[in-house]
Amino acid sequence: MKNSADPGGSDEIIATIGNRDDKAQNVQIRYLRDENAFVTSGIRLLFREREILIPAELVVVDFHLMGAIVSAILERLSQARDMETTFQYEPRFQVLDKTYSLEEWGEYVRLTVVE
Repeated sequence: MKNSADPGGSDEIIATIGNRDDKAQNVQIRYLRDENAFVTSGIRLLFREREILIPAELVVVDFHLMGAIVSAILERLSQARDMETTFQYEPRFQVLDKTYSLEEWGEYVRLTVVE
């Protein structure tokens, strides 16, 4: 697994998700060619939590849905920091009648669809 800071492992920025209340909070979505996956960039710096790795096949199905999931997670991270409470990634959650899981995957948490 390549380190996301390794320029050989990631390509250009695909998208940026910004906090509408705090313009300094931006998380980028990058493509990791070696993993055939998309990864967030900025969660570790802003919140001291693992970045999220999303396999490319999930993004191809619905790019906007994956963005909405990452945005919802970022909102929870931001709220936990603002309230000075501990944050933990939810191991399972539902969005539009599908169950997803987040599991540790090297230096990331990997998003998968639970069958």
